[in-house]
Amino acid sequence: MDASTRRPSLLIVDDTPENLNVLKRILSAEDYEVRPLSSGELAIRAAQAEAPDLILLDIMMPGLDGYAVCVRLKADARTRDIPVIFISALSDAEDKVRAFAAGGVDYVSKPFQVDEVLARVATHLRLNALQRTLREQNARLREAAALFDVSGEGIILTDAQGVIRRVNPAFTRITGYTPEEAIGQTPRLLKSGHHPPEFYAHFWNTLLKEGYWEGEVWNRYKDGSIHPQWDMITAIRADDGEISGYVAQFSNVARRHQLSEQEIRQRGNYDALTGLVNRSLLLERLTLALKVHRRKGRLLGLFCIGLDRFKQVNESLGYTCGDAVLREVGARLLARVRDIDTVARIGGDEFVLMLVDQTDPGAAEQLARRVLACLFEPFVLEQGRVEIGASIGIGLFPEDGDDTDTLLRNANIALSRAKEHGGRQSRFFTESMGRELIERHHLEADLRQALERQQLSLHYQPIVDLHHGRIEGLECLLRWQHPERGAISPATFIPIAESAGLIQEIGAWVIETACRQLAEWQRQGWTLYASVNVSTSQIPHAVRPQWLLSLTQGLGLMPERLVLEITESLFASQTEIVTQWLHEVRAAGFRVYLDDFGTGYSSFLYLKTFPLDAVKIDRLFVRDMVEQERDRGLIRAIVAMCDELGLEVVAEGIEHEAQRRLLRELACGYGQGYLFSRPLPAPAVASLLGRLANRV
Repeated sequence: MDASTRRPSLLIVDDTPENLNVLKRILSAEDYEVRPLSSGELAIRAAQAEAPDLILLDIMMPGLDGYAVCVRLKADARTRDIPVIFISALSDAEDKVRAFAAGGVDYVSKPFQVDEVLARVATHLRLNALQRTLREQNARLREAAALFDVSGEGIILTDAQGVIRRVNPAFTRITGYTPEEAIGQTPRLLKSGHHPPEFYAHFWNTLLKEGYWEGEVWNRYKDGSIHPQWDMITAIRADDGEISGYVAQFSNVARRHQLSEQEIRQRGNYDALTGLVNRSLLLERLTLALKVHRRKGRLLGLFCIGLDRFKQVNESLGYTCGDAVLREVGARLLARVRDIDTVARIGGDEFVLMLVDQTDPGAAEQLARRVLACLFEPFVLEQGRVEIGASIGIGLFPEDGDDTDTLLRNANIALSRAKEHGGRQSRFFTESMGRELIERHHLEADLRQALERQQLSLHYQPIVDLHHGRIEGLECLLRWQHPERGAISPATFIPIAESAGLIQEIGAWVIETACRQLAEWQRQGWTLYASVNVSTSQIPHAVRPQWLLSLTQGLGLMPERLVLEITESLFASQTEIVTQWLHEVRAAGFRVYLDDFGTGYSSFLYLKTFPLDAVKIDRLFVRDMVEQERDRGLIRAIVAMCDELGLEVVAEGIEHEAQRRLLRELACGYGQGYLFSRPLPAPAVASLLGRLANRV
């Protein structure tokens, strides 16, 4: 069904069933496809999935109100062009101004008149259809302009009399004439005298009769040289059928004939960006190498290499910087293998090394360490230094595969396992990996439905003032109760959510749920904050300050009641983007904690460089601090440094009274762990708050 015949689709959103039924009845009678929804959260998910033509939205709803829903829709590229009409019992001018400020296109007061609603819906559907048409036309014009400019063939646009109106850059490269020299002239500017008058008479007769002519023409370029061109000329007709102009495309036949064989081989076998072997030539070489190694009983190694944080480079610094990184990666890999080996780029940030005549797995492991080290070294770009790192999956012939497809697949499985365990490492393929990959695919499929089926929940672990014993806040921890598998560890499903692209949707749900629960506790009289863990892939686009403000203000929360916990891995790349995001978030009133400090990429320089509010000391150092002076010394240094910088300190993993006493002696202000409480579901937190939290 095309756009001109399909029924317009509407979402109506209201938490009152009577209102939904009335609106559905009157709109369905007009042959609209109507879907009623009872909450703002459902409306957002439906709009993202279905892209309706129009949304009728109530304002006063539990959870997300209409204002917050509209702000979220307008901030999402998938839904920002959907018109929203507010229908509300709120009738003050201030309410209407706020509705339009949130992005609404119209406002209808309850109780509404049926004719008024129908008229406004019809009007905005027509306006939206016109705007959609204009957007599509503009997109086609931009595409046409881009093709015109980047085409490798010369293009001439003329009016009906054959006067040149526009030429593209390829025209100048081929003929030597600049646009200024060509515009206002006719294509006779290129006439060589090579063709007799009969040639041009036949050309014009065919073009006027058929509207199209194609053939070889000898033209004279600006330097006086004469070259054969292959011309394709099309007549452009106006709405009344009259010719309004012509477009001519041409290429230099002699150059095409001279370079075609070389270009065909280059384009068919090598990556255009890096100059490395592409997938096609890699498979050809691998097939041949396996035959030789099979006959001679030799070992062959296949490295599948994936860059760990390349996506963030593209998103934060742009594709030009991303391309520069890919070229440098290719150069570094070439410098670390022998001439008889093959380096290939087979996808966006995926590279493959084919290592022939290997001696033993130990040699492959040593090379993997050297490759990881060279890719960990910073890439120096115009925008600054970027660190990305890489992961490597290793397959060995004949142990891990006796044919091309099997060996490549198993090396890729090993790569996936390396990435799942944090990246920046290499893994050899094992048989168990194949079984685990199948299990992972099943879990990913189930996780995609877990949010919709309400299998995800939040548990809350108190963060306690170590000197007074009060609960100051609660860390929100995601849990998944699978209907068949039972409780699944976040350590298992969070990496799956990251790699499957689900973490942004799940992360948004976590923040919204935490804020709603915090607002409920606030209504009950508890002064608390909630801290949520934010993934690297959520920053900056999925956790924008504007969205956070809209969410918290809609629930009546002060921004400082929401704490965002980040890890140090965030600072390993896109430094400028991260710094800007941190400044914007804190300027909006939200607090930021640096989680798991003391492990991974730890550096005291981060505490000085980046705007933070607190540091959380990793549980590994708290665990042995009573017995290990080295751990106590590290905690002492962290506390002292944070005190100098005006940062709070939270110690994680406190399980024994001796640990709490020692942390208090070291002037650590806050802590969390099983000594105080395990993570609890929201209903079970109430009794704990009654014993330890502050009343307003």
